[in-house]
Amino acid sequence: MDSSSRKEPFRYVMNQPIDCWLEIPEGPGSGKLTEAVLLDLSHSGCKVRTSLNLRFTAGDTKLIIHFHLNEVKLQFEGSVRWGWMFGLGQYQYGIRLDLTEDEEELLLRELDLWSSGRSADSI
Repeated sequence: MDSSSRKEPFRYVMNQPIDCWLEIPEGPGSGKLTEAVLLDLSHSGCKVRTSLNLRFTAGDTKLIIHFHLNEVKLQFEGSVRWGWMFGLGQYQYGIRLDLTEDEEELLLRELDLWSSGRSADSI
C-alpha cells in the first residue's frame, strides 16, 4: 500500500487537553467567551469539550476558537460539524476550521513546534 495515499490531515491528540475559549460571533450571547478544552487539532479541524450547549444544526453554527499554543495566541473561525452530550452538563463538538492560507501556515508551523517540543520533553 502506498503510504502517500493518506487523504485526511494528521490529527494531533492533546495528552493533556489545552484550555481554550469558544465565542459565538452572532446571535444571543455573541462575543461572550465560554471555557472549553481542546482535545485534538489538525489544520482542518479540532475536537473540544465544554459546558456550552450549542443546540446546533450541523454546519450552521459558526464560532471562533481561542487558544494558546507555544506561547502564541491563536484565534480561528470555524463551524460545528457534530456534537453530543458527554457526561452531565458537558458537550463534545467537532469543529471544522475555516482557515485562510496564512492561518493554515501559521497553525501548521505552531503544530510542528508543539509536537517537536513534546518529543524532546519525553526523552
